[in-house]
Amino acid sequence: MNVFGIDVSRWQGDFNFEKASQEGVKYVIIKAGGADGGLYRDPKFEDNYKAAKAAGLGVGAYFFGMADTVDKAKQEAAYFAELLKGKQFDYPVFYDVEGAPQAAAGIATLSEVVRTFCTAMEDYGYWCGFYTNWDWYNHKLDGKSLAERFSLWLAFWGASCPDCPAQMWQFGGSTNFIRSNEVAGVVCDQDYCFVDYPTMIKSRGKNGYGKTPAPAPAPVWEPKVGDKVRIEKDAPVYGYTAKFAYWVYRTVYTLIELNGDRAVFGTNGITVGAVDKKYLKKA
Repeated sequence: MNVFGIDVSRWQGDFNFEKASQEGVKYVIIKAGGADGGLYRDPKFEDNYKAAKAAGLGVGAYFFGMADTVDKAKQEAAYFAELLKGKQFDYPVFYDVEGAPQAAAGIATLSEVVRTFCTAMEDYGYWCGFYTNWDWYNHKLDGKSLAERFSLWLAFWGASCPDCPAQMWQFGGSTNFIRSNEVAGVVCDQDYCFVDYPTMIKSRGKNGYGKTPAPAPAPVWEPKVGDKVRIEKDAPVYGYTAKFAYWVYRTVYTLIELNGDRAVFGTNGITVGAVDKKYLKKA
């Protein structure tokens, strides 16, 4: 199956999705936002989503990534999930991997960034995939391994995609070897999808079509000797009801000793006091 679709962003302006549908478009992947220049929402995302739904098109979304570390990938995923709240998507939500900082990250690091982002989006209840081009798939990512785990949307502008490993193929944009580069009178990227995503996504209750699970809880911090800690305000001295001097609660300490629930803290190797470990906060 070659299901014809497009992908759009603010660059397509006030796009006519009704006309696109009349020209054979079945779905649209809409830019929700990105991280180039700081986290942001695409200014046409809301309008494009409503108009595409009103035209009866299947809808997916993508986020233009810039993360070159795992921590940044988690932040981008959390922001993307926030943008998608309250909406339903018949096609996957994709991580667009082509940002300038990512080019220098190295194959292992960038591949882990993609895994982290996509896994986080799955935890938020979405069917997530990644978008990249043929060169990056082969030379900047462990593309084959990632494509075995997540849906792949691959950009290769040509009349065919030899040995195409993707479920969705972006075959043209400003350059198009298959058909006109315009849809509804506007130049836009064009795609073929080879799988029935709407059925798979809806049957699994993903992308807003079922109960979206809460994100996995953050790991509970367990204090250990050597940690930098603060003492919760008004915490009593261990074994007593008396409180510490006011300044104790304003200082960062090193955890010197742990014996059961008794935590000894101090600075520069000098003991300041002891407190029940439940009153420790990570500094």
